[in-house]
Amino acid sequence: MSIPTAAPTNQHDQPHDVPFSRVARNVGWMAGARGFTGILSIFYLAVAARTLGLREFGNFALILSFGQLVATLVQFQSVKGVIRFGAMHLSDNRPDRLPRLYGYMTTLELLGIVIGSGLAFACMPLVAPLYQWTEHQQLLASIFAVALLFGTGGTPVGILRLYGRFDLISYTEGVGPIIRLVGVSIAWWVGAGIGTFLAIWALAVIAQTAAQWIASIVALHIRLEFGKRAIRTTLAENHKLWRFMVLTNVSNSVTAVWTELGTLAVGAVAGPVQAGGFRIAQRIAKAIGNPVELVTRALFPEFAKLVAQNAFRKLGRMLIRITAVATALAAVTVAILALGGQWIIGLIAGPQYEFAYIPMLLLSVATAIDLASFALDPYHLAQGRAGRILRIRLVAAGVYLIVLAVLLPRFGASGAAIAGIAASIILFVQLGISSWQILRDKAGRGSAQDFQ
Repeated sequence: MSIPTAAPTNQHDQPHDVPFSRVARNVGWMAGARGFTGILSIFYLAVAARTLGLREFGNFALILSFGQLVATLVQFQSVKGVIRFGAMHLSDNRPDRLPRLYGYMTTLELLGIVIGSGLAFACMPLVAPLYQWTEHQQLLASIFAVALLFGTGGTPVGILRLYGRFDLISYTEGVGPIIRLVGVSIAWWVGAGIGTFLAIWALAVIAQTAAQWIASIVALHIRLEFGKRAIRTTLAENHKLWRFMVLTNVSNSVTAVWTELGTLAVGAVAGPVQAGGFRIAQRIAKAIGNPVELVTRALFPEFAKLVAQNAFRKLGRMLIRITAVATALAAVTVAILALGGQWIIGLIAGPQYEFAYIPMLLLSVATAIDLASFALDPYHLAQGRAGRILRIRLVAAGVYLIVLAVLLPRFGASGAAIAGIAASIILFVQLGISSWQILRDKAGRGSAQDFQ
């Protein structure tokens, strides 16, 4: 089955300017959207924390983390697959293969929705006793998790990134924040409860994904091909595609161990109030990494194109320069939160959450370490080293779980934050060593394009 449209033909489809120029331009587009969403995300957090109160906000944070954990576990990294293999097809001048690739990725996402929906309800009898959730809260958590699954599709974003349409990504990423802005304002006005806030979050995610699909279909005139024959052809045309998708999915799931699982673990051991404080600390610490995350999203397509062109020396130089800048920025971000973190927490959530300052400061250190190594992950993925990333993340996740088990019962949320630091250090060291090995192995393989 095929959804026919014309192939992309606009000026953005296959830009020919140098990689740094494209990265700078793409970051410029995303910076506006991320700045907008970053400010609004603080507003959402403040409204939810002040409207719901300490305990109810804690339960809200736990349900959010549960839903996001389920979505992360079953979500295939279709955006990475589209970029990785789509870049090779464009480099080989075989755009006719792209519709089948897009259809295959969409099929995987639909499969993830089915599996995730079953998982959300099946594991509730095991999860609910940890947090003393009522039957109503259990139902809310399950339905919210299923709703999030419909908003986790990455295929349209991968298509837009592949063709350099970061302008459209910026516009569509504004849909969710606007819905949340209007929704939480109304919820605050009427004094709504957890259910209303969860419904607003889910609606915003689904609407944003729908906007991204519309943008990719209307602006780029893409085609999608489905069916058994299309799947078989896609697997034949994309060497080790299934392996890449499985490995990136598992790797992403492992990453969720020290993101969403941290809040859930704190809630199970220290209660919902501490979980709410940890969630606030985690969101603030993560916010300092948003500017660098912009660059990460812009880098992967450029890395993939350079690999497809065998421009390994240019790729190595680009990696080294970006990592040096990111390390300097990481140190600055920790200093900012060390000096103004307590004031920021009080401004966002109120003085009752000042206990979250130490966990936030510790989590900012973990975030800073992640920032210093942010380019290393897309560097590996662009070269098809998904298996190596998975092994590295499994080691880091193991360290995280061990440190968490030892420190969480004694230090609460701060113990979970220290576990995050340990995992980030292990991740950084392993990725750094691996990147150096790849650079050394490919030092003599630069093509003539490296010197142009």
